[in-house]
Amino acid sequence: MLAQSRKQQNINSKNFLKTLFLSTTIPQNKLQVFLLGVLCALFFSAFIYLEHFLERFNLPIFSTLCALAGIFLYFKLSRFGALICGALIGILWFYWVGFSFKFYDLTSFIPLLWAVFALCYGGLFYLFCFFQNPIYRIVTLTLSSFVHPFGFNWFILESMLTKSYFFPSKFTLFLLLIGVLIFSLSLTRQLYKTSVLWLAGFCLLLAFSHSNFDVKTKSQQDSKLKIKTLSLNIPQNIRWDSKYLNFIIEQNLQQIAQAKAQNYDLIILPETAFPFALNLQPHLIESLKATSQEIAILTGAVYQENNRIFNSAYLFQNGEMRVLHKQILVPFGEQIPLPRFFAKWINQTFFQGASDFNFTEFQAPNSALIKGMRFQIAICYEATREEFYQDFPKYLIALSNNAWFVPSIEPTLQRLLMLYFAKNYSTTIFHSSNASPDFKLTP
Repeated sequence: MLAQSRKQQNINSKNFLKTLFLSTTIPQNKLQVFLLGVLCALFFSAFIYLEHFLERFNLPIFSTLCALAGIFLYFKLSRFGALICGALIGILWFYWVGFSFKFYDLTSFIPLLWAVFALCYGGLFYLFCFFQNPIYRIVTLTLSSFVHPFGFNWFILESMLTKSYFFPSKFTLFLLLIGVLIFSLSLTRQLYKTSVLWLAGFCLLLAFSHSNFDVKTKSQQDSKLKIKTLSLNIPQNIRWDSKYLNFIIEQNLQQIAQAKAQNYDLIILPETAFPFALNLQPHLIESLKATSQEIAILTGAVYQENNRIFNSAYLFQNGEMRVLHKQILVPFGEQIPLPRFFAKWINQTFFQGASDFNFTEFQAPNSALIKGMRFQIAICYEATREEFYQDFPKYLIALSNNAWFVPSIEPTLQRLLMLYFAKNYSTTIFHSSNASPDFKLTP
């Protein structure tokens, strides 16, 4: 009996592999359909976890092979398999979003948020694969990054190519979908050598064009300024505690003094590095103005005017102060993207009466001339919004506070998305953060 059972399992496995590689039909067995959805989601999400856990050991070949495998399986998904794939992607990419709930004693709502992301992205992939027609599937997946549920734009599938041999763009994703489809169709016709040679040649050509592009974009990116970025480590549960304010202020001032002593031209402190309304602290402002005669200072802090509260960046240089308010707020983090009465009820009921941040209407990205050089200035979420790159800025400064979400893959995904935009718009990014590493990204 046991021998017959193993024999049957081997037959089923062979039939599954034969259907997967050598058939144009989509598997009908429910278990196989489920397994395909899971595998496709894992391959589409692998680039985040490879970067998160392997760091400098994350070789381009890993992300390249995972992207190709994910695309190959995408064409094999049934509608149900696509639902499973999208649901798992929603969790694997965004499970960390609910971590901020623990600071409002709402930890029990985290699984509910997972369910929301699973349903949202499961539904999207169900639509992406509604028809088996490969042209339909190529178009839907290529355009997938234009779909922003509630204005949240962090699902950019082509960002999985940022650490691969391919240039991370929608056009590259489109070409890869076509290339893998041709490979898959060749396999079904049992043209094994032709299919392998086609895929290898196609990938080499695409990778070669990527390397040529890199040489051109890396040419003129060096800044003439000596810039200090910071990685602070203030836990979120104490950042707004008045008992720790003096410690936080003193730490910030020490960092500025140290950078000045090391002859830096500019020091960048993270988002809300001063976790209070800095504009209401005249003595501290005068101190920072005086120091800015020798070193330019860019720091995040709150700005309060009457009953309006802004998440802002303060720039001190040459004894002057300039305030830049955040223009694009994080959906559900800084602003509830729902009708006003409903948003007010949610804030009162679940977030201890907190109100949404105010913002200035977006007309153009915030920018400033620092020591004679033009910098685009983005506060956290803004650094992953395409609006801040569309004028092809040469340099962008990003200020973040990731203490809401650590430990998780959120800082890694944020960094990969910034790298995606840096490569696409030839922008050098200087990033300071609380609770995650600071970095400089070049195209």
